[in-house]
This record gives sequence, structure tokens and C-alpha cells, in this order.
Amino acid sequence: MCQGPSPALRLLIRPSYVHGGAWRDPEVDSRSFEPAVKVLWNSPLKHAVAGFASINYRLSPYPSHSNNPSSPNDPARNVHYPDHLMDVARALIYLEDNFHIENRYILAGHSAGATMTFELNSWYMRGQPLPKPSCVLGIAGIYNFEAFLEAHKSISAYKELMENAFPDKGLWKEASPYRSHLPGLANWEHAKAIVISHSDQDELVESAQAAFMLERLRTTPHFEGKIHFLKSSGAHDEIWQSGYILADLISKSLQLV
Repeated sequence: MCQGPSPALRLLIRPSYVHGGAWRDPEVDSRSFEPAVKVLWNSPLKHAVAGFASINYRLSPYPSHSNNPSSPNDPARNVHYPDHLMDVARALIYLEDNFHIENRYILAGHSAGATMTFELNSWYMRGQPLPKPSCVLGIAGIYNFEAFLEAHKSISAYKELMENAFPDKGLWKEASPYRSHLPGLANWEHAKAIVISHSDQDELVESAQAAFMLERLRTTPHFEGKIHFLKSSGAHDEIWQSGYILADLISKSLQLV
């Protein structure tokens, strides 16, 4: 799966993962990283890894979920932007305070999790610094909100999930990684390598989203040589469910640091 750690990786990198689930699915949580962790732990990469972190965050309402509908009285399932994002930011600060991950972690996210990896900015935390990542890996992310809804305008569930997570459309420009220009540097701008990944078999997020984020990244000054695209395989959730696909993307991304 990988050819063994490069000298740079011997610094002990900590892969940190932000799950997807459209900001609201209770069945896609931090445990979705477990299949990839099992693969990585049995690969040559394990000698360069200090540990793994998988981050949970509060969810937006999902009262129509078929197996586990949300209750309006559940504080863990009734939040909106930027609360999910601030939970992820607090988790990274916790990891820094306890495990000293600055410049020694890859921040990987899938779907809505990928969106959040590119939204992170200390501006949300009133200037409290976030630990700088070595690499940021966005897989099947949603980066241009308006284009995302336009591409799926015939399916009401897309409008519903976006409005659940981001009910104030006045904040969409701020929240959309493709369009956002918040004060200060976004956390991804500190990374040594930025990786965007997408699968042609993804049935839920269109490939144009990856193209939008690559366009945004390539307009960032001083990022020549740091931006990479890794083609993935498999359906949207197969990427993390299989373990092997997500683990392979993390391994390849770490070789770029």
C-alpha cells in the first residue's frame, strides 16, 4: 500500500480525521475512521505514526432519519454553522494541548468533514491559534455551496441538508471554502501539502466540487508545488467503509509532506 515512511515521516505524524455525514447523520461518526486505522496499523506507515484521532462534533437536526430521528430536545443534534466547526477546532486545540500535534499531523476529512478542514480559521475561535497541520487532505468535499445545490436542484434532500446545517444563507459566502475570505490565514494555509481527492464513482458529490477547490487553492500566493490531486475510487461512503481506500489516500498524502 505504501513503500515505507520517508525520513520526514519519522517525526511521528498523527493522522486526525473529521467524518462526514452531511453535518447531520448519527450513523456516520468518529467510528467511521476505524476501518482505515486497522489498515494503516498493519502497514509500514505505522512506524511513523504517533497515534490516530477521530473527531466527533455536534450535529444538525435530522428528524426524518429512518432509524434514529433527532429530537428537538437533544442539544447534540440541533446545532447549525458554525457550531460543528467550532467543535472540530476545540478538538484540535485539545490534541495540541495534550499531544503537541503542531506541524506533526495530517488533517483528513471526508464529505462534510472535508468541508470543515478547509473552513477552519482561528477567527472562529476569537483569535485562539489552531495547531498548524503538516498536510490537509479533503476527500469528496463540498466547497462551493451554491454550485452544489444547483447541481442537485432536482433532489429536495440536498436543499434540506444544506439549510439544516446553514440556515442563514447570509453566511454562505463566509462558510463556503471556495468563496470565503475571512480575516487572517485559514488553517490549511499553514500546511506543507494540500491534497484534494475525488472518485469518479461518487454518486453523491459531483467532481466539479474538487475542481472548484483546486481552483481556489491555486489562486493562493506561494502555494506552487504544494497542491496535489489524488484520484480516489469507490462510491461516496465506500471510501471510508472499505478502510483500504481512505488508508491509501492518507498514506499517499503523507509521502508528500
